[in-house]
Amino acid sequence: MRKRTIAIALIIIALTISGTAYGIMQMRPQTQGSTGRLLVRGLVQNPLNLTMNEIQTMPKTVVNEKLVCVDFPGAPIANGNWTGVQLAYLLQQAKVNQTAIKVAFYADDGYTTDLTVQDAMNENIIIAYELNGKPLAEGLRLVVPGRWGYKWISHLATIELVDFDFKGTWESRGYPDHGIITQN
Repeated sequence: MRKRTIAIALIIIALTISGTAYGIMQMRPQTQGSTGRLLVRGLVQNPLNLTMNEIQTMPKTVVNEKLVCVDFPGAPIANGNWTGVQLAYLLQQAKVNQTAIKVAFYADDGYTTDLTVQDAMNENIIIAYELNGKPLAEGLRLVVPGRWGYKWISHLATIELVDFDFKGTWESRGYPDHGIITQN
């Protein structure tokens, strides 16, 4: 019995350290997976359940920006013209409640990130579906100019407005919550 208890404790510790047990699994709501839909919910008056086609018929915004990873700051992962819909436009359509302070983003694979509601209203932050005129293989990606790649969530499935200090996958592990790229 003692060996079994120790084994279970070690498994729980390993899962907790990896972020799977608590950081991702408990914080992650059900998402739409690979159905090609985007949910906007939480502290909103008008929850949205959008298809890719519906998103593509919304007002388009093009942002020229490079995606930069913390691990390789000198080598952009992707660069060019990102086409999509402004996050602020989607949030206005959903009618965000005044009590919301954070926007939590969930990918269909369990990855998460976040922005403050104030930051999310920046007109250059978009939900992209194209890069340089070609559809994104990952479906939807949050484009956040001036922020590290861990804020640029791909395979975006759910946007949730919350009234607490939500921390995404890397933010909950100690990466700066603002994710702002600073020049050395």
